[in-house]
Amino acid sequence: MLLLAMIVLLIVFNPGSLGWIIDAFKPVIYALIIAYLLDSLVAFFMRRLKVRRTQGIFLACIILIGIIGTVVYEVVPRIVENINNIMNFIMGGNVDVVQIVTNIKGKIDHPYVAYAADYILEASESVTGIINTLLLQLSNILMRLVTGIGSKTFTVATSFIINIYMLVEKEDILARGRRFISAYFDEKKAKKTLHAFSRANAIFKSFLNGKLLDSAIVGIICVIVFYVFKVPYAPLMGTIIGFFNVIPYFGPIIGSVPVILVSFFVDPPKALTALLIILVVQQLDANLLDPRIVGNNVGVSPFWIITSVTVGGNLFGVPGMVLGVPVVVLIKTIVEESVEMRLIEKGICDLEKENLKEEKKKKEKKKVKKKML
Repeated sequence: MLLLAMIVLLIVFNPGSLGWIIDAFKPVIYALIIAYLLDSLVAFFMRRLKVRRTQGIFLACIILIGIIGTVVYEVVPRIVENINNIMNFIMGGNVDVVQIVTNIKGKIDHPYVAYAADYILEASESVTGIINTLLLQLSNILMRLVTGIGSKTFTVATSFIINIYMLVEKEDILARGRRFISAYFDEKKAKKTLHAFSRANAIFKSFLNGKLLDSAIVGIICVIVFYVFKVPYAPLMGTIIGFFNVIPYFGPIIGSVPVILVSFFVDPPKALTALLIILVVQQLDANLLDPRIVGNNVGVSPFWIITSVTVGGNLFGVPGMVLGVPVVVLIKTIVEESVEMRLIEKGICDLEKENLKEEKKKKEKKKVKKKML
């Protein structure tokens, strides 16, 4: 408790120390994230294979090592090669907007295409500069990402070791947390706090585990299909789609922009191929994969999703866009539970219930079941 108070005071009186504190605790933070994600896999092995927790942890860690090894030795080299090729393509001055637009105008006889082509040709110099800048920035970002992975090997290795101890001592850590909350809060507040943590755990695990698995499948499908249809730099482009798919609603749009842009300037007809593949895969994901993998445990209306992604992105960037949805779902759930309890105490628990979207969906499901019977 004294250590926590000292850290808070240090941050308040010296805001610049926050970055230093985060850097110091990075291995522990990474370990906590890894342990949190692996815990579901450990529980799965314990439930399905009837093994002890230590055996489940061993199996989960072996799988994680296998995935990391495959990515490092098979996927990363291909992605680095793709990034180098893109940078060489850009630096070599191969992006000739005038030639590309002229070819498209000659192949597609349509007034709208001709109008757009003429407009681009008139502003060809400025357009070329903007496009080259965007492509160069994309390449630099990707290269920094790959080199950053290599420079953080020691931190990741340390985090992996700490993660194992966290998984082994899970019950002890949770018990100490419950004791701490019960010691510093009265019984009623302690119950509410523990309930909030329980709800948060269920929502975050359901969303993060499901979304990561869903995005991995989407990325693999895109890599394979891109490769089959000869979309330029298939491993890198598929990885980009899978990475941004973690972000609800806006992710597929953000991920498709660099893919289509690079494809267009390397091989223009392939840009349309890439767009069609992305649309088909996203429809498959939205209607089949996402509902089955992520499920309805974090289901909220598009209004809440778009709001949470927008606000989270503005405040915390990409992490905020990813975590915005479960955070908003958690807040919404806790507030609604509190409202429900207050209304029950006042004897008006059915107030405006008929106008709630969730209640309307429940009624529709009941009607469907009755018709089926």
